[in-house]
Amino acid sequence: MIDFSLKHILENSPYDITLTDVGFVFQTDLGIHYRVSFDKESMVLGGCDTYQLILQNVEHVRQSYDPKVGKTVLAIVDEFFRSNLEVLLYICDTSDGKEDVRNRLFLRWFDRNATPGRFTIRAANAKVEDENFHVAIIVENRNPKLNDITAEFEKVSAMLTNNPK
Repeated sequence: MIDFSLKHILENSPYDITLTDVGFVFQTDLGIHYRVSFDKESMVLGGCDTYQLILQNVEHVRQSYDPKVGKTVLAIVDEFFRSNLEVLLYICDTSDGKEDVRNRLFLRWFDRNATPGRFTIRAANAKVEDENFHVAIIVENRNPKLNDITAEFEKVSAMLTNNPK
């Protein structure tokens, strides 16, 4: 069970957020709704549970770059790690062929908005049945199992890319 304090999130989020039964929901200045949720995965890395971070543009409306979206998502991610020393897994959606753009944007959000030195991010690119997948894990550096987590992720990603280490 993940603990969240909506109060803590709202202190750091440029957008107002509502916690619903399907996750965190917020609306941009242009009226586009986003949902952020966390699904517990069956995968354990380095002895830690893994949660998939899911970010959805609810209406599937294209929006120009909005830096407040990244800051809002990072406020939610910060709260995830405030009380949980687990692993976040991010898999880019491949449904429309824009996974490369999504991956760059997601990593840029962390570059621009995360506290420097707070997180370790490991990314991998795998091709499965002719489909290209971008996968990343995010681990807070205070996690005592950080080295085990990243080493296990490297082994799994090497198997997925057919590049055994």
